[in-house]
Amino acid sequence: GHVDADFRTRAVQVTRVVRSADSALAWDSGCRYDMGPTVFHQQYFRPGLLDKLVTWEEGSYFHQGKLDRLRQSLVRLDYFSAIDIQARPQDASDDLRVPVDVNLVLAKRSVYSAGLSYGSESGMGVRFGLERRYVNSRGHKLVTDLDYARNRKNLLVQYRMPAFAWLDGWYTVAASAYDEQTDYIDLRNVKLLASRSGELNERWTAVASLVALRERWSYDTDTATGARVYTLVYPELTGSYIGVDNRLFPRHGLSAQVALRGGAKGAGSDTSFVQGWGNARWFQGIGQADRLILRAEGGATWSQDPIALSPSLRFFAGGDRSIRGYAWREVGPRRGDYALGAKNVLTGSVEYEFYPKGGPYGGAVFVDTGSAFDGTRPQLS
Repeated sequence: GHVDADFRTRAVQVTRVVRSADSALAWDSGCRYDMGPTVFHQQYFRPGLLDKLVTWEEGSYFHQGKLDRLRQSLVRLDYFSAIDIQARPQDASDDLRVPVDVNLVLAKRSVYSAGLSYGSESGMGVRFGLERRYVNSRGHKLVTDLDYARNRKNLLVQYRMPAFAWLDGWYTVAASAYDEQTDYIDLRNVKLLASRSGELNERWTAVASLVALRERWSYDTDTATGARVYTLVYPELTGSYIGVDNRLFPRHGLSAQVALRGGAKGAGSDTSFVQGWGNARWFQGIGQADRLILRAEGGATWSQDPIALSPSLRFFAGGDRSIRGYAWREVGPRRGDYALGAKNVLTGSVEYEFYPKGGPYGGAVFVDTGSAFDGTRPQLS
């Protein structure tokens, strides 16, 4: 808060004969300033909406870090194409309170996206998306995404409302419909979700949700039993931790995700279950650009009726983000050539990335292991 701080004296006297230097420094901190009124200059959102992003009390000590946090909160809203925050110490009041002006330029309301896709299991597909950055003056958002492939189809509609009280985050209401028709499974589900997300601190974010899932599935060998249909209603709590030096290419630090969910028979669910899952990645830079990456994943499920656990809630292993060298979902309980999913999962890897002469090209060597399993011990792959 010492905006006027400066050196009164700064001098260095060099004596070449004896190879010495004498420094004379005198620093005057000046008066400490405090935070004054914050004014948002914008013409669309209702008055007072953005004031909730101001985390400091007027009259608290002035600090540039407070303005930086406000800037980050405004960027995450994705409402604006330009954000200019100006502190005006030259216009401070007699009690040394610094006014703050926040000048905002509204971004385009709608973002459209389209693309083509191909997957060995999903087949050829197209994808369309529409995001309304702001639906109304209350700052609500609407996201619609359609992924339509030959064997897999997914439609997601999401409505979000800003939640500034207590923790920066969002209230979200979402609905999705999924259809998968492959050689071994006929899977369809509808999911409804209501959640509250929040930023606990600069590293931790959390989401508390209530989920209603209606799922129908059958395997190609289920000619006698036919399709199974189950309904699950359950709360879910997820957390994400990012403590790395660079989020795009981390060389030091740790990132992790955890999830806990569970439902009770008679409380909207056809069966009782509890499920926990977590993964973590640790990065250690070596030399100019190389890095060592350790990864671990673990998950466990207790279910009153294991058969009733929907395939979308079962664990799988294999693929480029799990046990490389195996196909996607290849590792674990199987029925013939097809994966069924499991109650538990445990995987891990050690990877060394190397970049000759510092890049931009490089390679990696790695060892992966683990499995998805129903018993108490995994069969490692």
